[in-house]
Amino acid sequence: MELVGLSPDLGEYFGTKEGLLVVKAPADSSLPVKGGDVILSIGGRKPSSPSHAMRILRSYEAGETVSIELMRKQKRLTVAWKVPEPETRHMRRPRGREEQSRYRRVVRTRLGARWV
Repeated sequence: MELVGLSPDLGEYFGTKEGLLVVKAPADSSLPVKGGDVILSIGGRKPSSPSHAMRILRSYEAGETVSIELMRKQKRLTVAWKVPEPETRHMRRPRGREEQSRYRRVVRTRLGARWV
């Protein structure tokens, strides 16, 4: 997911003075945001930067339901997101060099795992 802070001009266009603009939404994610949405709050917490938003999202455990307040098409709405089980939950630490190489190819996040 790609997020940017709102400038005053962008804020006026999107109908809010605060929040983070979703430039690119993850296509393979259960996260209910779309490109062009402005994230106002996540679970009642207002993210101050893109990295702060990602930390907030990662702070929830699998199975929890999180409310995300958005501006979409200049209308305020709240969507619910159930944090998915990570696919890499039962992975063990790699032991040999070959295993370490394979292990590095997996990017683990609470939003899911994907191959890079």
